[in-house]
Amino acid sequence: MTTCFEDLSNELFYEIFDYFDICYTYETFAQLNNRFYQLIHYSTIPLAFNFSLLSKKTFQHRCNSIVQPNIHRIQSLCLSHHLLIDEFFKRISFNSTFIRFETLILYNVKSDNLVDILTNLISLPRLSSLTITTIDEIRSRDFIYFLIIPLSSLKYCKLSIETWNQDYIISLTNIQYSSLEYLIIESTCNLNELLEILAFTPQLKYLSCKISLSNNTLSEISIIPMNLVQLHFQLEMTSFDEFEWFICSFRHQFQVLSVSTKSDLEYLYADRWEQLIRSQMPCLQRFYLQYQSIINEEFEEFEIYCTLVEGFNSSFWLEKGWLFKYQLYTCNDGSSWIKFHSIKPYRWQQYDIYENTIQATPTSLNLASDIHFHSYEPITEDGTQFSRVTRLTLSDGDQTQIFSFIFQLPQLFPALQLTELIITDNNFRFEHLLSFSNHFPNLQSLTIPKTILYLSSPQSQTNQLTMNRNTILEVTILNQCILDDIQILLRFCPTIQSLDIEVDLENLQIILYYLLWKYTNRTHKDRQSPSIHLKNHHFWKHEYTNCLSCSKMQSINSSENALPCNHHLSSLCCRNINYRMIEKFRKMIDQEALLDDYSIEYLDQRMYLWW
Repeated sequence: MTTCFEDLSNELFYEIFDYFDICYTYETFAQLNNRFYQLIHYSTIPLAFNFSLLSKKTFQHRCNSIVQPNIHRIQSLCLSHHLLIDEFFKRISFNSTFIRFETLILYNVKSDNLVDILTNLISLPRLSSLTITTIDEIRSRDFIYFLIIPLSSLKYCKLSIETWNQDYIISLTNIQYSSLEYLIIESTCNLNELLEILAFTPQLKYLSCKISLSNNTLSEISIIPMNLVQLHFQLEMTSFDEFEWFICSFRHQFQVLSVSTKSDLEYLYADRWEQLIRSQMPCLQRFYLQYQSIINEEFEEFEIYCTLVEGFNSSFWLEKGWLFKYQLYTCNDGSSWIKFHSIKPYRWQQYDIYENTIQATPTSLNLASDIHFHSYEPITEDGTQFSRVTRLTLSDGDQTQIFSFIFQLPQLFPALQLTELIITDNNFRFEHLLSFSNHFPNLQSLTIPKTILYLSSPQSQTNQLTMNRNTILEVTILNQCILDDIQILLRFCPTIQSLDIEVDLENLQIILYYLLWKYTNRTHKDRQSPSIHLKNHHFWKHEYTNCLSCSKMQSINSSENALPCNHHLSSLCCRNINYRMIEKFRKMIDQEALLDDYSIEYLDQRMYLWW
């Protein structure tokens, strides 16, 4: 018996739709027939919107035609760029019609917009999860706590909001107690700030923060939430004496403790940790420690560290199953370091692999999401599993080992898992990048030096290379670049949406014309040539009429000279820009009619252009 696609039940279709972005579902399925239209437009299933940077017109259309009519169904919203955030809240304001709204995630918010956004959160009666990062610094976070703590349904809050003054004093008075249970502060806070927060979060169960305890008066801390059982601290400029005084204020109740720190040698005193845990942490079930310090090359100091770390092999640690590993490595600047950390599993976000590393015992399970290679030495099989890696950084190594290194990398983690690649090594070349993208086809974000866009062999030409298909959407070029670099990049990344570059003024004007006139010429076929004289103008004109992506030709290599057009590109960030240049470029765009609807902003010596 033959079964047609439309014979499937409504319930099964809803499960299928869960695998797609909600906007893609609307734009792909809703107009197929009346049944799909009814299924999608009249469903009561909650919606989750996740907007990364896309074209301004597309975003406006989706806000007006998909988001606005479904406000009553929205359960979560994620906005990943400050220009998206600005545009969204120009069109839509939080109010009582968001009856199912529970999760808000805002990345790279401008600090000037924080008050307006946070003030409106009070109208979301079911808001239970809030994540905010800012793109610029603020003076103090006190107003943020004033607006967040009173939110009656909030259970989870994650903040990454840097301040330009670390010594400010806050005082939270005349506000109601918070319902928060999970609090993560990724920016450095001081003791005063943390204690003020703890005084108004009596339901807190989980606390993670970056904190400095130095220069604080060692007095008793009296207000600690009774339910607080998980503590995760990244300590800055904090001695073991200061940490011990601080941790003894938590009334023996916590069950999980994670500590990451540097410098003070006493953090490696196993007997002192053992005494502290026995006397002050009787309920402790899991303990994670990470310590890093620079060391002298003298043999005597090396012996001291080795002796100290041996103390963590006593029966106290082995019986609890708390196992550790140390690494001795040399950085590119010649300095020697020791890194001591818990294993089985390794739970910190970043993990570094150096050349000439002496390791004691394999890590086994490594939960780091960001792996940083400082060498291309052959990968040794030690049983380590990197189960959560999504970002890889390559900073240095022998150029002759790069190809074999790339070939071995999939042994460490699944190839499709990697989405972000950062290369700071100037030895990397374009051929290496092509090989890497072949092995890791799910790359979406790429950071490279401009030298990577050059070939190892002067006789080679980029239009003779086989350009593999990739899904790279965001690219950052670390050094000052020129038009030739952009042309090669567009050939390699035909689906690029966002470009971050540093360019001198003369080259920036040429690159802007190239990118924007190329985009405009695709949408306005009868446009005249721009008034400014551009190098290689006739070559560009030939490219416009032979755009491979727009004409849907089979392969980028099917035409000798043509480059894929930038019809996906909708965002440009230029670093180290003088604010006076913003009006000049705005005038240029308007006079030449390069864009119809766009946003241009200056923030922290950067120009952001979105169209």
